[in-house]
Amino acid sequence: MMLSDLASIGSFVSGVAVLISLIYLALQVRQAERNQRAALTQGYVNRAVDATCWFVENGIVDAMGRVMSGETEFTHDELNRLTAALRVIVLNAQDTYLAHAAGLVDQSIFDTAMIQLRSYLAQPVMRALWVISARAFAPAFREEIEHMLPEIPLAAPLSDRKGRFQATLASVMETR
Repeated sequence: MMLSDLASIGSFVSGVAVLISLIYLALQVRQAERNQRAALTQGYVNRAVDATCWFVENGIVDAMGRVMSGETEFTHDELNRLTAALRVIVLNAQDTYLAHAAGLVDQSIFDTAMIQLRSYLAQPVMRALWVISARAFAPAFREEIEHMLPEIPLAAPLSDRKGRFQATLASVMETR
């Protein structure tokens, strides 16, 4: 075997090693992308759970119940809490919107965040609070919200939530 033959074999083996390295690198990049998407999804879920706990701890759930019942009279403190709740929902939607635009979160997470935002903005009190506080948000996302507002009908008051729950529960129990 000549030296040139050995050089050719060495070059071939080197090429195969580079190819194997590239395949391994591609697999690692793919796994890293999956891990990043999972971390961002978990981050969204953690924020949603934290916000829910915060809403309960600070009486926002009670105020939102009154909002959904069609009430419009709130104390200054209650309006501050509702404004803070709206801010949390909008910032969460904005973060999810940006991550989705960058391809970092799944469509289902994006849809969930937008449904939640729309459900808040369907309430007349929350819509009014949005109008008052909209300038506090990034112009690009604020424009997105302003663009979607005409498509969000104002919600009718839920006058008897307990009665509605009892009727739904009875219906569920009948299907057993």
